[in-house]
Amino acid sequence: MAVSVWKMAESIMAPSPGVAIDIEERKRERAWLDRCAAGDEKAIRWVLDKYRDRVIRLAGHVLHNPREAEDVAQEAFVKAFRQIGQFRGDSGFYAWLYRIVINICLDRMRRKSASSEMPLEETICNFVAVNPDVEKRLSVEQVLNSLSPPMRAALVLREVEGLEYAEIADVLQIPLGTVRSRLNTARDQFRRRWTALQEEADHV
Repeated sequence: MAVSVWKMAESIMAPSPGVAIDIEERKRERAWLDRCAAGDEKAIRWVLDKYRDRVIRLAGHVLHNPREAEDVAQEAFVKAFRQIGQFRGDSGFYAWLYRIVINICLDRMRRKSASSEMPLEETICNFVAVNPDVEKRLSVEQVLNSLSPPMRAALVLREVEGLEYAEIADVLQIPLGTVRSRLNTARDQFRRRWTALQEEADHV
């Protein structure tokens, strides 16, 4: 039962397809990134077009604040373009970029108190505006937002962004074993809270 509950939530969140990059695609991307490092405006636009929506989605899930996600995306890309010459290609570019996004999100969350975060009601208003199956999607978002930032970040990177465990470890800068443990805990918390939310709705 728990597995089917998670599968349902996973489909509601409409995760993107896996983001594994084959060798040829990685070579083509490397060429664009080299041009980007040289200040080529066309290459910069290529990077923005390819990754902007993913970055905003990731930041929005981690911060559960759609408005701030736009600011994070802008800050992340500015930082990435400044440091792109440091990207060695040991991992995928998206993993390197996502690490920048996660660090910015966590820095912002450390700098402000919980009381200064966007209220759930405002998050709901933004979420309703772009999702047709509102009730189910809001339930998923509510449960995600109830998880701690580290748990939420790991779960979003795996279930929404489709990153492999090793890639998540690279993005979050934590051991692979910690990724497995964190994801197991996050999934368990999600399942329990999702089930409790549905049972509560059944009794209304």
